[in-house]
Amino acid sequence: MTRPAAASRKVLVAWDGSLAAATALPVAKLVARQLGAQVEALYVASDAQDREERGSLLLREAKRLGFGLRLATGDAANEIVRWTEEPGIVLVALTTHGRDLEVAYRLGGVAGRIVARTTRPVLIVKPESANTVRGLKRLLVPVDGTPKTAAALHPVMELAAALGAAIDLLYVAAPDQKAPEERGSVTAPRYVDQPQHEWPEWAAEVVHRLATCCAGCPEEVPVRIFLAQGEVGDEIARFAMDNQEDAIVLVRRSRFQPERAKVIRSVLRQTSCLMIIVGGEET
Repeated sequence: MTRPAAASRKVLVAWDGSLAAATALPVAKLVARQLGAQVEALYVASDAQDREERGSLLLREAKRLGFGLRLATGDAANEIVRWTEEPGIVLVALTTHGRDLEVAYRLGGVAGRIVARTTRPVLIVKPESANTVRGLKRLLVPVDGTPKTAAALHPVMELAAALGAAIDLLYVAAPDQKAPEERGSVTAPRYVDQPQHEWPEWAAEVVHRLATCCAGCPEEVPVRIFLAQGEVGDEIARFAMDNQEDAIVLVRRSRFQPERAKVIRSVLRQTSCLMIIVGGEET
C-alpha cells in the first residue's frame, strides 16, 4: 500500500448525530493531527427527507466544530464502507455503537458490518472512555506466528510510522495451544515459562518474519517483542492495561461470522483501550 501524501490524507468518521457517535470526533481530530491529515465526517441519511432535515443541521454543527461533513443516503453500513474506499482515506474512526452513551461490550450491528468489510484500518472508540485518549504513541500488536497475519502488519507499520508511534509485539501462548496449520508458521517456544531456553532464537525468527513481510516499510518504527502465557484475549487486555498501551491493533481474519473473531470479541469485552482493526487474508 502506497502512503498518500500528507496533504491528501483523511480520517473518515462515521457520525449519526448522536452523543455516542460524536465521542469519536475529538479522538479522530487528535489522531488526524498526528497523521498530518484532515478529518471528514460522514452522515448516512435513511431517506431524502432525513438528509434534507437532519443533514442540514449536522452540516451546520460540523462547520461550527471545524471539520467537513459528507452526506449520503441509503443503508448506513453499505454507504460507509463504500466511502472508506475513497482515495486518501488512511483511517476510519467509529464508535462501538451509536445513539446512547452506554457501556459497550461488543460492536453494534452497523459497526460490526463496517469492520467486517472495509479494507481500511478501523479505529474503534468506546464512547464511555473517549475523553481519556491522549494520542497514539504506543501500539500493542498481538501476533500469532502465521505468515498471513504477519503480512497484514504491513499497513500497521506504515500507520505507526505516520503516527510517530512505537510497536509492542505480543505473542500469547495459550494453554494446550495447537500449532497453527498454516505452513511456515512460527510457534511459541517450548518452555514459555523459561525464556532463557529458546527465547533468543524465537525472538530473532519473529523479527526476521516481520522484517520480511514489511519490506519497504519505514524503518524508523521502534519495535519491542514480548511473550506471555494464558488465554489469548485475557492476556492481551491485561498487557495493554499494565503497559499503558494507547491502542490494541488486531488483525481480522474473518467476516465476524458467529463463532469467529473470538479474540477480537474477547478483547473488546475486557478493555476500554482504543482498538485498531486491520483486515488480513481470510481463513
